[in-house]
Amino acid sequence: INEYEDALKLTVKQIDDMNIMISSILDIGRTEGAQFESPKKLDLIKYLKRKTNDFKLLSKQKDIDIIFTSNIASLEITIRETLLNQILQNFVQNAIKFSENGKKIYIKLRKSDDKLILKVIDEGNGIDENIDLFAPFKKIGSKNGVGLGLYLAKIASDSLNGKISIKNRKDKIIGCVAKLEFRYSV
Repeated sequence: INEYEDALKLTVKQIDDMNIMISSILDIGRTEGAQFESPKKLDLIKYLKRKTNDFKLLSKQKDIDIIFTSNIASLEITIRETLLNQILQNFVQNAIKFSENGKKIYIKLRKSDDKLILKVIDEGNGIDENIDLFAPFKKIGSKNGVGLGLYLAKIASDSLNGKISIKNRKDKIIGCVAKLEFRYSV
């Protein structure tokens, strides 16, 4: 009986691993397809508030609080929403994945002239800044995934003519700052 249980557990794990790989391949297709998506009008502040509430559901089981702040109350921009979502979702999912229970994640938007800076700041473990995190199949640690999320976020950022980066926090708190910087049009 133990042999059967072990075989079933191994099979289930292999199926889970394959599901993660298939999901990543589908993400590649979605990201590449989104590059040809027509830009549309989007109230960025309403969008980010809604996404923050969605992410709170994801972070609830780890008791992680997600807080959104902005230096503007409203801003309507024209953007390919799927690409923006790809970046934001990856940043926040990584922040949740690499943060311990009970920590905080901040989603911060700052408008500066015709440029927007979107940051996801976590209280996770930090990163080795000498590693190219945006390389395909670059996997850090033993967490689930195949190492395509940041690669896809980079493709999405390039398609938005933006720039993304991930650095360790410079304040006294351990964690990362994932940043997207891009120019916007109304």
